[in-house]
Formats: sequence, structure tokens, C-alpha cells
Amino acid sequence: MRIVYEQKKKQHHIASLKRNGQTFEVLIIPDKAIAFKKGQINDVKEALEIEGIFKDVKTGERSGNLKEVFGTDNEDQISGQIIKEGNMQFTTEYKRELQEQKKKEIISIISRQGIDPRTNLPIPGTRIELALEQIKINFDPFKSAEEQIETVLDALRPVLPIRFEEATIEGYTGPKYGGKAHNAVARFGKMIKSDWMSDGSWHFIIKIPGGLKEEVIKALNEATHGEVNITQR
Repeated sequence: MRIVYEQKKKQHHIASLKRNGQTFEVLIIPDKAIAFKKGQINDVKEALEIEGIFKDVKTGERSGNLKEVFGTDNEDQISGQIIKEGNMQFTTEYKRELQEQKKKEIISIISRQGIDPRTNLPIPGTRIELALEQIKINFDPFKSAEEQIETVLDALRPVLPIRFEEATIEGYTGPKYGGKAHNAVARFGKMIKSDWMSDGSWHFIIKIPGGLKEEVIKALNEATHGEVNITQR
């Protein structure tokens, strides 16, 4: 049986695996296939655009001799093996989308955790983006932002000095705004100390990424209407 491959109407994403001199292909949904390969989803059907093992998806020709090559004729099992062990071929447009997403993730990490060592101030995301355009670095769409961050930092530092550090903020709030202040800053980092006084006032020490220091102080002031005493920053 042949399935018409609508090449002119739509570009497809393919996972392919070579075995015993033959090529086996499946049509995939890219984000689901990546998640399946990483073990984030278990049902291979979620990762398939259509079910079936093909010799060549462009012609719609089905593969034969599956049991002889894979030791089973269970197409779900074979499809999963093709995705996990084979190569995934994505459209150029989808690769660009992945790279842009990865770029945004990396910019977010740098702006949250990095500071300019010349000023000890956070680095705005727009400034990081301009520096990235200047060095023309390529982002690997299939590696996590964390895996690429050191390489990106090494490339950036000649044009944009960056230092990653943690900051510690300690302070007190009065009883009126203690709860609001806690809720406002707890999400930013690790709470080292959180003491509630008998009158309802709050003493806190929080450790945060260096690039978030000004944002945390702003959040504290907004939550307490300025009634916060920051003793260490």
C-alpha cells in the first residue's frame, strides 16, 4: 500500500534509521518526537504525524521485512526505535524557530545571573541580544540552553564583559506588609532565613542570581509601599 506524500503542499519532518543497508523512515511531529527521544513522553503515537514505517516517505512506499531487520513486526516499537536511534530531519523553518527559542532562553539566563563587572549592574536583555548579533554565534537547537551557556559566554566576553555571581539581600519589613513581601520575593531565589517576629514583622535573607538584585529590591518596595529596611545587598 502506498500513501501519497504531499511534498508540494507541505514540508514534513522525518526520522530515519539505516539498518542492514536499508533505510526506514517515519513521519514525525517535531516537538513531540524530541520529547519522546528525551523520554519525556512514552507513547510513540503522540510523536507520529501518521503511523507507518516507510522505505521512502517522499514516494509513500512502505518498508517490508520489518521482522527480519528489527526482530519484530510491531510498528509502534519500531517507530520508537527509529526516533530514538535514528536521525531527525526538520524543515529549515522549524530549525530557525528552535534556534530563536534557544537564543531567548540563553539571553534570559545571562540577564538573570550575569552582571557587568565594570559597573556591578545587571545587563539588559537588549544589550545581550545586540552583542550576540555582533559575534554571530550559532545556537544548537538540539542542546539545552544550560549545555551551551559556557560556550556563548566565552564568545561574548571579548565584546561584552560578563560575570556570573549570586547576591544576598537581607532586610526587615513591618507587620503590615510582611506576608506580601514574602510572596513577592520568594520566587526569585533561595530563602536563607525567614523569621516572623511576635508582632508580625518579617526578617529575611534571600540568595538570588546577581542580575536580579535590582528587580528584587523593586519588588520589595512595591509590596511594602517602601516600608522595608534593607540592611545588606
